[in-house]
Amino acid sequence: MRKIIKYFLVAVSVSSMIAACTDSKEYETSYCTLVDISGTYSAEKKGVVNIVKAGILPRMIPGDSLFFVKIDSNSYSDENLVTKLTLDYRPTQANNQKMILAKKLDRFGSGKAKSRMTDISGAMMLCSDYLKATQSGTQVIFIFSDMKEELPAGVVRKFADDEFAGIDIAAMNVIKLKKDSANPEVYRKRMRKWDQRFISSGANSWTTLLDATKIEEFIYGVK
Repeated sequence: MRKIIKYFLVAVSVSSMIAACTDSKEYETSYCTLVDISGTYSAEKKGVVNIVKAGILPRMIPGDSLFFVKIDSNSYSDENLVTKLTLDYRPTQANNQKMILAKKLDRFGSGKAKSRMTDISGAMMLCSDYLKATQSGTQVIFIFSDMKEELPAGVVRKFADDEFAGIDIAAMNVIKLKKDSANPEVYRKRMRKWDQRFISSGANSWTTLLDATKIEEFIYGVK
C-alpha cells in the first residue's frame, strides 16, 4: 500500500511539473532574426547587430529565446544558425547570457561573410522549425533584407499551409534597390508577393518596420 501511495505522489508531482512548464511557455516569447549577407546588403551586418542589441535583447525576459540566422545561397541548414540562447530564469545568469550573445553578434557583424545568391524562403522555413520547437506563446520573425530572393539552380522552396502558423513576421531595414527607385511599383509588387506567401501560410501578421525604434512597440503589440 505504501508503495502504491509513493508511486501516486511521484506521478502527481511529475504531472504538476509538466503542467507548470506548459503554463510558463504561454508567457514566453521566441524571436528569430534573419540577416541577409548577399550582395550589397552584406554591408548592413554591423547595423543589424546594433539594432538587435538595442531593440530586441533588452526586451527579452527570462524564459525567452533568440535565434540569429544568416540568409545566404542555401539557407535551410543548421549551419546558418549563427547563435542562439534561451534566457535562464535567474536574472544574474540571464544578464551574463545577454552579454555573451552580444559579443558573438559583434564578431558576426565585423566579419566578411558574403553570399552570391539569396535564399530568404529557406531561412524563413528554418526559423519556423526553431520557433515551433520552443512552443512559446509568442513567436516572432524579424527579417533584415532587401527582400529580393534569388535561388540557385536546383533549390526549391515551397511553404506548407501552416508554415508560419502562430508567428508574427516583420521586415526591417528593407533597403530599396536601384530598380525600386526607378519604379516604386517593382518594390511594392515584391512586398505584396511576400505578404501573400506569408499570410497564406498561416502567419498571424506581416508588416514592414521602416523605423527601428518601433521594435518595442511591435513586440508589445503582438504579445
